[in-house]
Amino acid sequence: MTTLDGVTPCPPEFAARYRALGFWEDRSMAQFFDEDCERYADRTALVTNGEQITYRQLATRAERLALHLLKLGLRPLDRLVMQLPNIPEFVYLYVALQKVGAIPVMALAAQRYTEIRHFVARSEAVGYAISERLGDFSFPELAARMQREQDSLRWVFVAGQTDQPGWVSLPALLQTESGLPRERLSEIEIDPALPALFQLSGGTTGVPKLIPRSHNDYLYNSKAAAAINDIHANDALLAVLPLSHNFPLACPGLQGFLMHGARTVLSTSSRTGDLLKLIERERITHAELVPTLLIRLLNDPALKEYDLSSLRVINSGGQKLQSEVKRRAEAVIPTCKVQEVFGMAEGLLCYVRLDDPDEVRYETAGRPVSPSDELRLVDEQGNDVPEGEIGELHRGGAQERPDQSGRRKDQRRRG
Repeated sequence: MTTLDGVTPCPPEFAARYRALGFWEDRSMAQFFDEDCERYADRTALVTNGEQITYRQLATRAERLALHLLKLGLRPLDRLVMQLPNIPEFVYLYVALQKVGAIPVMALAAQRYTEIRHFVARSEAVGYAISERLGDFSFPELAARMQREQDSLRWVFVAGQTDQPGWVSLPALLQTESGLPRERLSEIEIDPALPALFQLSGGTTGVPKLIPRSHNDYLYNSKAAAAINDIHANDALLAVLPLSHNFPLACPGLQGFLMHGARTVLSTSSRTGDLLKLIERERITHAELVPTLLIRLLNDPALKEYDLSSLRVINSGGQKLQSEVKRRAEAVIPTCKVQEVFGMAEGLLCYVRLDDPDEVRYETAGRPVSPSDELRLVDEQGNDVPEGEIGELHRGGAQERPDQSGRRKDQRRRG
């Protein structure tokens, strides 16, 4: 079996159980994207600045970009740090890397030299994808420094134009043919047990750690989350949180909506006025928010001027949402329910169910989305604590990889 240095494979007995239960389907992310884009070809997949991008267009552009990546020399299991905002190029590149079998490292736009240097060095990344600016910050200056200091970094991909020698413009690649036959992509073999991407830990104990998520577990992650989020083909997700984050990418996020032939509306602005306009104009049905953003929306005096009646589900994650905020949101927007989520980039996902009693919906962060999830709260000696007491969370399941001994990992696990 192919392996990747530094990544611990899932113990065979766990993998066999998850396959037997139907959680792991042994499909690559590339297969998933290909099948969904063919199934929903004429439906709208993405909306950005008023542009409607169909599943067929998404597939065509990602394939073109993937062939360019192959022509440049990118190969399966190569790593590429992605630091892009919520723009179509993010989605095209993410899908293209899956088609090539390369592994994106999902950096956040707000991260700077210390974090990016760690990600590039730790993953031995051969590429780094950037936008041109964020406010007054210049990403090209950071990328040039990375290339000077990190020998592995061969390519810088820019979501804009560039005249830097050796750098590559993503829009330019999307506008030209590579000259390679598309059959080159079908020749690539991808092991679904290997990492599809590296997510990041929260960084509360230092520089964020890299978390490998396999094709098998990450697809199941989105499938399990989507199953309890009431998603239908005509629905629309508001993607305002950074897509590189686990929540808006896969919980159920972009991936979950693609699974249902639904739309994802991309926003690079978190200004409440801009979001209210998008919700009304695009008839948003689902929004994934952090508590601070939801509270800002509710406190915006302009909220009552917009038709928000399309909203059915507001997912809130990232920190505990107070029950009074949930009640207020549902009073102000009576068509929607607030669905709290507690999750980790390592894999565990807990959701309040939409049909849970009000006491459960308002006062808890829900329960695991998967019947394979195992949770324990233990004391310093590893003993289960009594109900209602504080303890350290240990967890495991089909959305993550146990260590080689098969023990459940705790939240202090290093990536």
